[in-house]
Amino acid sequence: MEYELNIREVIYALSEALDLVGIDDTRHGKRVAFMAAACAKEAGFDDDFIDEIISIGMLHDCGVSKTETHRSLVTQLEWKDEQFHCERGAILLGKVKLFARFSQPIYYHHTHWDILEHLPVDARVKQKANLIYLADRIDALRVQLEGSDLEQSDEIERIILEHKGNFFAPELVDAFVAAARRNSFWFYLADEPLEEQLLEWVGRGDVLHLPFTEIREVAQMFADVVDAKSPFTFEHSFGVAALSNFLARGFGLDEHTRETVEIGALLHDLGKLRVDDDILNKKGQLNHGEKMLMNRHGFDSNMILRRIHGFREIARIASLHHEMLDGKGYPYSLEKEEIPLEARIVTVADIFQALVQTRPYREAMEPDAAFAILREMADAGKIDKAVVEMIGANLDQAYRLAKYKERAEAA
Repeated sequence: MEYELNIREVIYALSEALDLVGIDDTRHGKRVAFMAAACAKEAGFDDDFIDEIISIGMLHDCGVSKTETHRSLVTQLEWKDEQFHCERGAILLGKVKLFARFSQPIYYHHTHWDILEHLPVDARVKQKANLIYLADRIDALRVQLEGSDLEQSDEIERIILEHKGNFFAPELVDAFVAAARRNSFWFYLADEPLEEQLLEWVGRGDVLHLPFTEIREVAQMFADVVDAKSPFTFEHSFGVAALSNFLARGFGLDEHTRETVEIGALLHDLGKLRVDDDILNKKGQLNHGEKMLMNRHGFDSNMILRRIHGFREIARIASLHHEMLDGKGYPYSLEKEEIPLEARIVTVADIFQALVQTRPYREAMEPDAAFAILREMADAGKIDKAVVEMIGANLDQAYRLAKYKERAEAA
């Protein structure tokens, strides 16, 4: 089936998820996008270049899943391990037809100009990569220095000028200096004006007719970002999606509904990007505050995905995967009749996959033991008994789908 989507809307919504990784330093990607675009305009680049630099800016840290990685990147002008997230981001983008052209600029977005200018790379790729690097380091300096943006601006300019010609292309530094001497450059970095500027850009995007395969590629990319946040959730979203698709087919759901279930399952944990790494990897029991942070991730997944027109049902399914039929789930505490079959399927698939995967507080379970827990939960009126019975009737296949290692098999 085909889907009508404004890709700028998708990029903006998913940048919301990427920006959650910063926890205390959100909207980093959006600020980088705005500053890179402002500098590009000052330098005289054409509209196509500026549109691409906004997209790249919002997606530039797609290789960052861990909170600690984000902290290292924004609290140091240079970090010894910074290239890893560039390489990972480039790989992720390269797998997505809609975003593949952003792969090279992302790969080089922490490469110093005095190295990059001599590499056998397209000139516009070099300019895009270095412009993102420049805007990215400006935003990192905002974190490192005390005071308001205007109070910091002279010191930021001084540091950037020190690296003119080695870290950054001279003409891009000149464009930054010219743009940044307008007070409005700094005023736009505040949350409300920043959002207004970028949403105007989103609103000018064309609506495209896209096949499901291209939508799934985007969802798989962001499932990859989420699952990489913890070594204990590696490929979790992919396993949940594969098993959910299988169960949806078993219930005779139509093609469009199965696709909705699969995308919802791939993106169900998107809101976990807000959760600190230490909480996700904690071996002991979570305290009350940690539980509250963990329990909001379905809500955050919903808020992010609802920004995409055409994704409302996907957002709903993704957000309900911790709701229980006895009304004691979270984040909405819905009653049984309020939880659709599609969400019940993802809930059961999520629980089963988690049980057969190693977690910080226990080892992976064998399929019979995991199924016994599902049956207990179903008997207690917490999860859908019919969905559990379908897993029981196909236990070996359900286990293989939940534990699969070759992602290509999920296509």
